[in-house]
Amino acid sequence: MKVEERKISVTELVDALSNGRVNDAFGVGTAVTIAPIELIGYEGKDYVLPPVTYRTFSSGILKELETIRRGQAPDPFNWVVRM
Repeated sequence: MKVEERKISVTELVDALSNGRVNDAFGVGTAVTIAPIELIGYEGKDYVLPPVTYRTFSSGILKELETIRRGQAPDPFNWVVRM
């Protein structure tokens, strides 16, 4: 998968949401998990994203993180500390 990291404007995001080019969104943090975003609101309008059950990208990331966290897959980043 090709990845591009850059700032985007709200108008670019709203345009992509309006045209169906955004099909997944989630938040990440230090808890080694992701939190799906169900809708993005802007100027009184809600842009609803597809149901989480249809999202293959974020679901795949979550599954991989969970297997690393539970010790069921190798930890290539040395994130897990056994206590």
